[in-house]
Amino acid sequence: YLEPLLYSRDFMHLAEISRIVKVPHATSRKYLNHLEKDGILIKKYQGRLTMYKLNHDNKLITDYAMIAEKEKLVKVCEDDLLIKEVVSFFHENTDNLALLFGSTVIGSKKANDIDILIAGNKKLAEKKRLEVKLNKNVHIIKVGKLDDVTESLRQEIKKSHLIINSSEEMIKWILKN
Repeated sequence: YLEPLLYSRDFMHLAEISRIVKVPHATSRKYLNHLEKDGILIKKYQGRLTMYKLNHDNKLITDYAMIAEKEKLVKVCEDDLLIKEVVSFFHENTDNLALLFGSTVIGSKKANDIDILIAGNKKLAEKKRLEVKLNKNVHIIKVGKLDDVTESLRQEIKKSHLIINSSEEMIKWILKN
């Protein structure tokens, strides 16, 4: 229920959140109200509309975001074998910070290539082996540290990503204003 709200500073309508998470309004309202009572979400009313947004002042936001990100990764890996292969490859071959972004995250079958951001100093071996195995081009953007990423790329990543390694550091970087 948090995923649609994680990287937005704006309020979202209950119906929009329900549509994104594919759960009936009543069920979504129950869980969102629970998160609001715990101080994770802020709720407001605009006329008859119930609106929610993340409470960025709550010190546990990063922890809740890590849980949401890991749940998303596991779900996508269960549903998409290509992404599962990519995630397995990175778990086996590097402990650099790594995330998938772009069209692959939306649907790997339609994506022409796989976009990956890696931050860290360790070398990634066997990229070609991954390309052959997946029968897709792998486009890797490698930076020394996350702060080297351009703001426009950070905004693109914020919209559509799957965090593979180093969730906490990646989430803090994405959540930065």
